[in-house]
Amino acid sequence: MIAGLVIGSVWATRKHPDLDGQRLLLVRKLDEHKKPSGHAFAALDTCDAGPGDYVLIATSSEAAVPFRPRVVPTDATVVGVLEALDLVD
Repeated sequence: MIAGLVIGSVWATRKHPDLDGQRLLLVRKLDEHKKPSGHAFAALDTCDAGPGDYVLIATSSEAAVPFRPRVVPTDATVVGVLEALDLVD
């Protein structure tokens, strides 16, 4: 799992039928200083997150777990909204 920052929404006029009714968010991964880094990517939203929210993202095959028993074609899913994010050395 990774921590990320929601920077926007993704609108798709056509998508896989299993994604009908699912919200897509545009997210950037956070670095060790809580700053957005790398390229933005799309993630399914299961937590009603929005722009500016810090979120926890499941990736790879674990990204489909919240949708079981259905198999949803996703590589990234927002599984939590973070209330606080503290870094410890």
